Amino acid sequence: MDSSTKTQSEGLFERFLRDNRLQFEKIKEDVSPRPDYVVSIGKLKVVFELKELAEDESFGVIRDPAHPHIRSHSRTLGDHIRRRMGASKKQIQYGAKQGIPSILLLYNKLDSTFQRFGTEDMDFIAAMYGEFFLRIEHETRRTSDLLNGRKRLLQENKNTSFSALGRLCDRGGVITVTLFENAYSKVKVPYEQLPPCFEVKRIKVSREPLTEQ
Repeated sequence: MDSSTKTQSEGLFERFLRDNRLQFEKIKEDVSPRPDYVVSIGKLKVVFELKELAEDESFGVIRDPAHPHIRSHSRTLGDHIRRRMGASKKQIQYGAKQGIPSILLLYNKLDSTFQRFGTEDMDFIAAMYGEFFLRIEHETRRTSDLLNGRKRLLQENKNTSFSALGRLCDRGGVITVTLFENAYSKVKVPYEQLPPCFEVKRIKVSREPLTEQ
């Protein structure tokens, strides 16, 4: 692919792979949706679909014209991740149907300086496993630990084609990839085979009973 036709996220991801001496191939587009890359790690192959967070009318809003340098940001935790999961289902299913671990990788082009708005760890976990909440027992007033609840897109029988979600990040020229495990995936990522350049977040889904605080 000509460098002029690559998206910013594709250029960064390819640089990350080359810097870490990982073989990769750009998957050719077809009539039906295809993911972007297949990466070879020894005998292991992993499929990656890249999406960018590029626009949000709630980011960098000027509330007071007299102070244009003061900008505000607002979001619903996990919503940016949820939308891009919905837009990448068919690409991810392409790899999963072949038994290849398939990962949705997100790059925050919107928040170019800090790359945090909408793509922090809590955004990924809330989108994947649900918003966090505390359960309070009415009689004793005991509270639980943090539990995962509403708006979870990953379940035992839902979105199992996603092996993991990931964050592609470029801060000061240092490119990193962080992976968030899908505990319900039908095609697991053999994390022990991944090189250390991939940071991995193994997720424990909280459904514990009430405990004393």
